[in-house]
Amino acid sequence: MERGTRRGSVLALVLTAALAGCGEQTTASREDAAAPEVPAASPTAMLPADGPVRAVATVLDDGDGPELCLGGVAMSLPPQCSGPSVAGWEWDAHPDHESAGGVRWGEYTMTGAWDGTTFTPTDVRASEPGDVPSEDVGALFASRCAEPEGGWVPVDPATTTDQALSAAHRVAEKLPGYAISWHDQTINPMWEASQRLDGGEGSLEVELAMNDPRYTVLNVGVTDDVAAAEAAVREVWGGPLCVSDFANTEARLREVSEDVADLPGLLTRGYGSISNTVEVGVVLDDGSIQAWADEEYGEGVVTVTSALVPAE
Repeated sequence: MERGTRRGSVLALVLTAALAGCGEQTTASREDAAAPEVPAASPTAMLPADGPVRAVATVLDDGDGPELCLGGVAMSLPPQCSGPSVAGWEWDAHPDHESAGGVRWGEYTMTGAWDGTTFTPTDVRASEPGDVPSEDVGALFASRCAEPEGGWVPVDPATTTDQALSAAHRVAEKLPGYAISWHDQTINPMWEASQRLDGGEGSLEVELAMNDPRYTVLNVGVTDDVAAAEAAVREVWGGPLCVSDFANTEARLREVSEDVADLPGLLTRGYGSISNTVEVGVVLDDGSIQAWADEEYGEGVVTVTSALVPAE
């Protein structure tokens, strides 16, 4: 499992579209990447940086030289990852690193130069938790619908079951214009407790409680005819339900995700989150890759994030 994985078993945040890749990375927002406006240019190679950049990443050396792991890291022992080479790296200068099986690694926050192929650090320190901003999981997966009069309660207890919830997802996936479906469990009385789980006593009880379908808002996103979609899902699901309008179908995002698989400097790509875009992580974007994606696929279809960002 890669770094950055949330408490999936506790939150049960179901995204029925399969992610094509994931991994923790330091990102520049789309707004930052697009301002000032940058001309679109079809990417043919990794872009160099025109000034110092910042990276929060694992540096790993398995015997072939240190590499900057900007994408996912497989948390085996030793961990496994790969990336561009790191110039001038001396492990003796970084005694906080770990080693096992002939592999050395450590997590660092660095400033340095990027020439398009090699990262040359000029300032290095061990990473701290606050170096990568945390996300509010509850807000990230919140339902888009206003709470109905009377609250988020089942309208038909007989069809508010795990089996009915699974059936509802199957119905949703066959809807015209299907975009996404997921669970919002913030209405569960155990939600706050689930966010404080540390694996100790009581954790199993909380996890089981979080799987109660009575306290699960099924969210379904479609690009066309929200009312018809809600009626179709209601035929099998009696629990809390929110059907809302999205811009892109799952099929469209899958197609675009496959199309960008060979993008130079690609670190991660995926779709199926409530961003409703193809989420592409690259080593460096100066804004031109995002501009190219907007021109090629239309605005709001691809979100490009850059692992290397301008140093402050």
